[in-house]
Amino acid sequence: MNRLLLIVLLSIPSLLWSQKEFNISGDLSANAIFSSGDLAPFWLYSRQEGRWGIEKGSQFLSTAALSAKYATDDNFSVNLNLEADYNSQIYDFYLHSYNLDLNWHFLNLRAGRHSFNPIFEKGYEGQGSYLYGDNARPLDRITIGIPSFTSLPGFLKRFEIKGELSHGLLDDKHQGALKYHKDVLLHEKYGYLRWNGGRWKPYLGLNHSVLMGGYRYNGEKIPIDYLKAILGKSSEKIGGGDATNAAGGHMGLYDVGLYYFNDKGSFRFYYQLPFADASGMRPFVRNRDQIAGIMWEGKKNGILNSFTFEWINSSYQSGNGMPDARFELEDGSIVMVVAFELDDPAYREDLMRKIGVDNPGSYSKKDVSKYLRDNYNRGNRYGGRDWYMSNGTYPAGWTHYGMLMGSPFNLTYAQLAHKNPNLGIYSDGYQIVNDRFKAIHIGASGAISQNVFWDAKFSFSRNYGSYHHLYPGRYTWDETKDYFFKEGKNQLYSRIGLSWLALAEQKLEVNAVFGMDIGELSQSVGMQIGVSKHF
Repeated sequence: MNRLLLIVLLSIPSLLWSQKEFNISGDLSANAIFSSGDLAPFWLYSRQEGRWGIEKGSQFLSTAALSAKYATDDNFSVNLNLEADYNSQIYDFYLHSYNLDLNWHFLNLRAGRHSFNPIFEKGYEGQGSYLYGDNARPLDRITIGIPSFTSLPGFLKRFEIKGELSHGLLDDKHQGALKYHKDVLLHEKYGYLRWNGGRWKPYLGLNHSVLMGGYRYNGEKIPIDYLKAILGKSSEKIGGGDATNAAGGHMGLYDVGLYYFNDKGSFRFYYQLPFADASGMRPFVRNRDQIAGIMWEGKKNGILNSFTFEWINSSYQSGNGMPDARFELEDGSIVMVVAFELDDPAYREDLMRKIGVDNPGSYSKKDVSKYLRDNYNRGNRYGGRDWYMSNGTYPAGWTHYGMLMGSPFNLTYAQLAHKNPNLGIYSDGYQIVNDRFKAIHIGASGAISQNVFWDAKFSFSRNYGSYHHLYPGRYTWDETKDYFFKEGKNQLYSRIGLSWLALAEQKLEVNAVFGMDIGELSQSVGMQIGVSKHF
């Protein structure tokens, strides 16, 4: 199927060449990174769509990109996009992206290998979307919807909407990463509603990502219950934990905020809450994690063209109480109690009889819940340890070719193996070993002159690892001995870049980026240099 799609895409330029309203553009680039320390500097390889490897030393990247566009009028256009990359450190020569992009009025259809990064607009210099984003390599997918805010008709014209559905395939087993996906389906969608109040435009949105199907780490094929998975419903068809929880692996993100426009530029204020299950879907009750930020983009080129400030906290994850009541009885048997089972009086009485309490039939649902919390969960509410961007069925979690499909501050085993070779190896080697952190991020860009541009990113984070590794398997209060992240680890990532439009008429651009990491997770320094020719 991918081969046929590629043939169709490559044949379109010849079919459209005779049309007068046909434009073609491209880009050729050659880049290199030279670094020393533990790894390549964080901001030299992060948010680069997975084009760079993370290893220290030298690596070379060459890219060739082609874009062809045919438009009949303002209401219809066809775009062909293709990029081929070579980087010997990660995958030699490969097709980084290829897709057909159809636009009709406010509707858009994209098919092929393309990125899915709908949450932030051009000018965003932040840490990256917590969900989706541009940190990992694009995957084969089809996306349809309304990608830009569009007014509703008639008397509802003050309301603007946007949203898309995207369905793709994760199959990165050839990468040789610690854990990978095999024939896993990825379903993603988002919906936003905005009020057009002139200069002031408040909005709210919901983002959802689902992993489904594929194979378990023991080689067993996982059944697919597509409708139940995309709706977040339980599935008897899949069985196991999916029969009592939601089918598949789920991540979501609430997004509320405000746009403000004036003569000098635009502001966006945003407050986002990530969640992984039902307990995390309760804002400000069980969900205390957040991404709060402000983004500014100027209308005119100046010394400062854009600025982003963010506060990110993913350390709470519905608290450190176990996800469900799981404990061992005196006879050595293991009991797992799911909340809805306590609605049955007979089940409650049988459970309390097995535990060995007096008068087991006298316990109400509230009484049983309190007893289990006090005796097996140290007084904490169940439904905690949410395990962001990871899932028990999918050890690779939300990664693609070893890179996070979301915030790069979630760290994989490969990014920390130099500090602790045993971190993440046990418990089936789950790919993401640091998903709990607090961070402050500042990003900015601007123009020094008409032909010289700059950008910078500075990030400070305090990292706490993962509940899954602190309490191996999430269903115990026995902590990992000498846990690497026990008291938190501090880290600073930095980047300063310059680009020079050396020959404006010939569109030749030279760039240089300096990166440095300082802290308890990695010590690295390096530089990226490159040249690009646009045509």
